[in-house]
Amino acid sequence: MRILLTLAVLASFTAKDAAMLADDQLAAQKTANAKTTENQEAGHYVIDPTKAPKVVKGESATEIDFNKLKDVDLKKEPWLVESVGLTPGHPAFQRPRMIWADSWMYAEAPEIEIEKWVAEPPKNLAGKFVLIEVWATWCPPCRRSLPYLNFLHEKYGDDLAVIAICETDEEAIKTMKGPLKPDEIKFHLAVDTGRRFANKLGVYGIPHTVILEPQFGAVIWEGMPTQPGHELSDEKVTKILSIGKKLKESGELPKTSPLKITVSKPEKTVQPPKGEGNSVQW
Repeated sequence: MRILLTLAVLASFTAKDAAMLADDQLAAQKTANAKTTENQEAGHYVIDPTKAPKVVKGESATEIDFNKLKDVDLKKEPWLVESVGLTPGHPAFQRPRMIWADSWMYAEAPEIEIEKWVAEPPKNLAGKFVLIEVWATWCPPCRRSLPYLNFLHEKYGDDLAVIAICETDEEAIKTMKGPLKPDEIKFHLAVDTGRRFANKLGVYGIPHTVILEPQFGAVIWEGMPTQPGHELSDEKVTKILSIGKKLKESGELPKTSPLKITVSKPEKTVQPPKGEGNSVQW
């Protein structure tokens, strides 16, 4: 089933479109050793440091214009939040693109289960790409990535539904510290203390983001959106959405979304790591 869906998704793209995404995304069958401290230097908060990240094929991280990076305005380029504070020779820029999760590239996403909507839920997902980020309030890189989700929601809201699923509860969101205050959140925010969607994706390092396409609900981008040198930039999002516009013009988009979001109480809840909380320096 997964192979057939992969072929169906690829068939909906032009050869050029498929090559662009494949070059940036196709998972390679390799793993890399990484210590907890190295992961955190790279901007990742790793839940399970015993698991090595998965290396994926992507653009070189050494092609960054470091002179330009010094003058970055994070309000205009919020995806660079983890890069701006690093020196040009930092090892984070020498690392390949990695994910701390199972790869679901070009496969239909698993069922999306949440416990509660904290902000307004999306009204209609038909014809839209859907970006889902799993995160937690105790995770500093997660909190730093929230302004980028606002940016995407405001700029691409007509074509892209931005959903963030937090594994800590609503009270933790209300008291969290970071660059974005809770009342400034504009994207679709949900909580699921059972961490069900993240667990189905095999996520062991957060923040982790997937972008789902509107025909089959298949994953066409996955990873940490702010990994230094491999960010989910505005340019990449624009290219992804341009594919959807072509499908819409050709009448190939379905009138109903293939995605279903179920609201239910989890059987088990996940406790935050000991010693971590919302007051952790962000």
